[in-house]
Amino acid sequence: MSFLTPLFLLGALAIAIPVILHLINFRKPNKQAFSTLVFFQQLQKSSIRWLILKKRILLALRILAILLLTLALARPLLSPKLSGIAPDRGSTLYAIVIENSPAMSQIDERGLLFNTATEAIKSLIANSKPSDRFLIYNTHGQLLSPEEISAAQAERLLDQLEPLNAGNFTTERLSRLASKAISTELDAVGLFFITRGGEYLDGILSDLTLPDDFRPGLYPLTLITTGEQPARNTGIVSIDVAARIISGGSPVSVMVTVQNFSDQRAVNHFLSLEVNGELEGQFQVDLDAGETRVYSFETIAPERGNLKGRALLEGDAFSFDNTRYFVIDIPERTRILLLSELQTRGSARVSWLDPVFRAAARSAGNIDVINATWDDWTGLTLSEFDAVLLDGVREVPEYAWNELQNFTQNGGGLVLIPGNRGNPSSLNPFLERMNAGRFIGMVGDPGRFEPVARVDRIVRGHPIFDDMFQATEEEELRLDLPALYHYWRYQSSGRAAQIIMRTNLDDPLLIRESAGNGRFIIAATSPDPTWSAFAINPLFAPLFLRVGLYAAAGELGGLNEFILGNMFNYTANGLHRNATFQLNDFSLVPETQTAARETRITAETYAWKPGWATLALSEDTLHIAVNQNVQESSFKTLNMSKLGDIFSEQFQVSDVISLQGLSEQDITRRIGVAATGREIWSWFLLAAIVMLVTESLVAARFKGNP
Repeated sequence: MSFLTPLFLLGALAIAIPVILHLINFRKPNKQAFSTLVFFQQLQKSSIRWLILKKRILLALRILAILLLTLALARPLLSPKLSGIAPDRGSTLYAIVIENSPAMSQIDERGLLFNTATEAIKSLIANSKPSDRFLIYNTHGQLLSPEEISAAQAERLLDQLEPLNAGNFTTERLSRLASKAISTELDAVGLFFITRGGEYLDGILSDLTLPDDFRPGLYPLTLITTGEQPARNTGIVSIDVAARIISGGSPVSVMVTVQNFSDQRAVNHFLSLEVNGELEGQFQVDLDAGETRVYSFETIAPERGNLKGRALLEGDAFSFDNTRYFVIDIPERTRILLLSELQTRGSARVSWLDPVFRAAARSAGNIDVINATWDDWTGLTLSEFDAVLLDGVREVPEYAWNELQNFTQNGGGLVLIPGNRGNPSSLNPFLERMNAGRFIGMVGDPGRFEPVARVDRIVRGHPIFDDMFQATEEEELRLDLPALYHYWRYQSSGRAAQIIMRTNLDDPLLIRESAGNGRFIIAATSPDPTWSAFAINPLFAPLFLRVGLYAAAGELGGLNEFILGNMFNYTANGLHRNATFQLNDFSLVPETQTAARETRITAETYAWKPGWATLALSEDTLHIAVNQNVQESSFKTLNMSKLGDIFSEQFQVSDVISLQGLSEQDITRRIGVAATGREIWSWFLLAAIVMLVTESLVAARFKGNP
């Protein structure tokens, strides 16, 4: 044990005060003559014994209290051997994760935040022994050194690190560090995480998975924060398209969302949109504190291929989030599968949707329609289609559930239209498998042809209704909406479900449920004349055609985007033995796995940075926009208490150190404490309080004793 402020040990001289007072106050009793001399001689001896015992006990307690208070002021430091960090004569592994996010490029009175963080680690290295080793993992981008290194190598590695606009792999690095801590052959381990303490940590640590044999008590974690005041930052947070049904040669509205992440107004910024290298437009951007605003740019989609561009924000001090890339696929053909029950009228199969899509295929020339029944299921490859319409089905066979769910999760569209002779409960098992809602009853009687409700008025603003009507936004739509003879009542899942159409009784009629990267659309009625008057209404053909095209567009609506910080996964149609990625200025070969006429492509993305990526397959090419996670744009930080709390859920946090306001010497001392021992002044303070309380109790106990 050592002391951080040994000068206070001079306070131990104060123990002379109670000793002097004890010697002054301890006087012998005066001798007095009395008649019963023998009795009083015995009484005198008894009183003297009690008085001596009392004063000596009180003196010892007072001396101990002063001594303990003096030791507390001297700030005793428990050695690593005793504090559980590392043995005094053994070797220690210093396992360190350092944040190198773009936000670490902020500057305060000490300079670049990242430089402050690296200097803190160098202080840790300076206090180490020659036999100690280091693991230094950066949170963003590719690891420079995944294995244990010496002190000299650690300093060279720190000189190579810099803030990167790359993927955030904080949880992966912490998990990997914990695994290394368990497997090291060194005598002890100290874990350190040096970070800004950004608010994003509160969200991502729930995904942190530590090894099963990781025991937090054996590997204490020290949190070190740069403690800066967040700087101003304005960034582009997303790019979307207004119409999710895109065709070649048609206008496209590109929606760019900009957010002011600071608590001060942002002015004199300029937002531009470039498409295929050409400037499409520009807006001046002035945003209040915390404000988010959407800017709309108009462009024309090419007849085929893709629409590739980027949004640029000028005037902001931090440029890493001022460029956002986008790629919009313009499908050459839309492939629709109409899957129905085998219903016949004579020898002809009845489908009310088939003529709609056949007519669209003849007029547009870019729609392929395939009809099939459940009997054809084994010969179908769903990945060859953009959307599957379950046209008038009574139930969905269980053998098709898994493939249909995977189809929608991977970006396909699925439309469910109930059929005749079915009942609301027959489709519920499949809806449950799809994590959707459920049918809860029926309104009206099948076959009576008596209207029980009507389609409620059309509210524009949904992609299905965009461009369906030749009317301005100010004009009111006057439509003869079809009557409903019966329909099924639907209870949505509530998980991001969207009601597209309702009845005039306010029951859901057309619902979109969340389904990964695809779309799952559920109809509560059918165009069949036994269900509704849709088939004889002018709304019928354009509505159901656009429902199918909307489903085929997928949840991303043609936008191919990859967010940094994740593993790349893509399922391509067909068997592809060769695949190559080209991103910015480097190429890589991803892993491929073929199965069931599909090719699954995976790639690590540690070295990826924002830009355009091209995935070249044997017979196809996919263009992808690569962008940073919007969480990187927020510079707000957690307070030290909150930071300690969220890490304490999985680690034993030994200390939370803020570097803000500390001098270089203070940083060296605080980091040295974290590396070599633990302050235990509170133990001595508590012991001193116990001594003082005991002194009071002893004084009260002997009071009045003869």
